Amino acid sequence: MIWTILYFSILATGSIIGILNFKFLNNSNKAFLLLLLCTILTEVTAYIISYVTHKSNFWIYHIFSPVQCAIVFWAYFLDTKNKYFLYFIPPVLLIALIFSLLIQPLPAFNSHFMEIELLLFCILALNYYRELLKTEKEVKLIDYPLFWINSGLLIFSVANIFIMGTYNFLIKPDNVNIPFIKTVFYYIRFFSNFLFYCSFPVAFLVKQNSISK
Repeated sequence: MIWTILYFSILATGSIIGILNFKFLNNSNKAFLLLLLCTILTEVTAYIISYVTHKSNFWIYHIFSPVQCAIVFWAYFLDTKNKYFLYFIPPVLLIALIFSLLIQPLPAFNSHFMEIELLLFCILALNYYRELLKTEKEVKLIDYPLFWINSGLLIFSVANIFIMGTYNFLIKPDNVNIPFIKTVFYYIRFFSNFLFYCSFPVAFLVKQNSISK
């Protein structure tokens, strides 16, 4: 329970800081603030469904995952003005719909689409680092707000790809270490989420530079 409270506290803190500084945020940070608010709404709804009504909350992630992916690509476009990021949004939404209807329909968890989403985030994050190295501006890396969120996103994506990629391989009925493995995976996921969402308030507070300006 304490980890859940801490997680929601991080989300709430980032949202409050973003809202209070809204008029000072650059456009990409405004998009990430929207993502943070959508995340809170999703997690609160999922928590209520799971722990209050004791029903499956998987359906909400079938909605949130493609929305999250679309907002992230939109935010990167706003920072870099690279139109290719916008071109990714329609096919990503279409793929999410196909997976939700045909490949992993409810009540299944949409893990396959999430793996694709996380892989795209890794590529996106690495590409942003490449663009930062190419820029000729004399601006410190820490003064780019997207540098912070990008770093958190990369850690989050790599950690969760590792979990999803190894979970089925390690979690087998004859494995006596299942409780230990699940605990390790839980903490890896928690701390990757922690680092990712802690990057938001930092990004909202630093100088609002962007690659395109």
